[in-house]
Amino acid sequence: MSETRRMLLDFQTEEVGKRARANKNVRNALVKAIKDTSDIVRQRALIATIDLADPTIVTDVVNSLKDDEEEVRITAAEVLAWYQQPSTIPNFLEGLKDSNTWVRSHCANGLSKLVGGPIWARLPEAKVDQIIADFPDMDEEQVRVFLIEIKVRADQIDRFLRWRKENFEVDIDISVIEEMESGPIIMDGAEIGTAVLAKPTGIAPEVEEILAELPDDLRDTLPEEDLRRLTPATARELVNTLLSSIGKSEEKKPVKKKTVRVKKVKKVVKKTGRTREELLDQIPDEVKENLPDDVLDGLSVDELEAVVASSSESGASIPSLEEDTEEAEKEKPKKKSEKKGTEEDERVSILAEKYGEEKAEILAAIPEEMLAGIPDDQIEEMDIDSLKDLASALEPR
Repeated sequence: MSETRRMLLDFQTEEVGKRARANKNVRNALVKAIKDTSDIVRQRALIATIDLADPTIVTDVVNSLKDDEEEVRITAAEVLAWYQQPSTIPNFLEGLKDSNTWVRSHCANGLSKLVGGPIWARLPEAKVDQIIADFPDMDEEQVRVFLIEIKVRADQIDRFLRWRKENFEVDIDISVIEEMESGPIIMDGAEIGTAVLAKPTGIAPEVEEILAELPDDLRDTLPEEDLRRLTPATARELVNTLLSSIGKSEEKKPVKKKTVRVKKVKKVVKKTGRTREELLDQIPDEVKENLPDDVLDGLSVDELEAVVASSSESGASIPSLEEDTEEAEKEKPKKKSEKKGTEEDERVSILAEKYGEEKAEILAAIPEEMLAGIPDDQIEEMDIDSLKDLASALEPR
């Protein structure tokens, strides 16, 4: 196994790209890896071509748009969109007809950078077919009318027609390779314009746009390898679930008023006309110690008279708030906790049957309504560490 192939399998794509830039033999090995028998090696080799920072590599990348594996085609389309070379316009047009949504999206993105104006992702397939099949036989004026019809910007039509005359084989300016590492790709200031560097993540732009609705700290906790598998539909479902869970956790729970049980007075207490201050003074100190100040302040005059009568009649202190709470706790929660424990056990058992016991223990920590928003096949593909990260991200705060 070559050193370059081994590094790609170890996902050292950035290092491979840098070495390929400095060493011709490594560059040749990288080009060879783009056609490797392993789809994993092919995809990672394409990612490494970004760090190679050499626009001429697009001639080797374009063939990957016809790869049998979708993940490879997606990465190839993203790399080509990043390099934005006029020679790839025909390839982008063909890519708009790809069966994979993400491939079509990246090809549309590449076309938007080179031929601005239309929303290429929404261009009807019939129009795309017309460009591919009819443009070679159409004269310049017919092409111009067509480009105006699909809303290509006026300042870019003449440039497109010049490229068309050269069959899109525009010379590649390689004098800016050193600048690519820290700045925009500049092929020709007058013709191409600039584009900010952005390494491919393998996540479709539509999905990235939906994920951008999440808070940054939450977005960063979601495993990238799992996000790459999301479609716009599943991404929307996940984001809605997560935002809903955040909203619920932030909602303030209604504050329950503290209640104090006062001993029932066997006989009706007649109003004495005493003031609130006089009644408070008559309450024994041991009773006051058992009642928080805010509770005493909340009692009405009638209730204070009942407290005074009750304490003086029995000579004993009023049961404290803590004692009442303890009694209430003893009376109710046991059955609820036992029921809850049974439900949790049943849920863990169901999850264990689907994903195994180890994953079930982790998944059980995720609220059921939030877990429902994640596809089963995605959970099955996640490793234990990724599941733990996901459980941590989805844990109600």
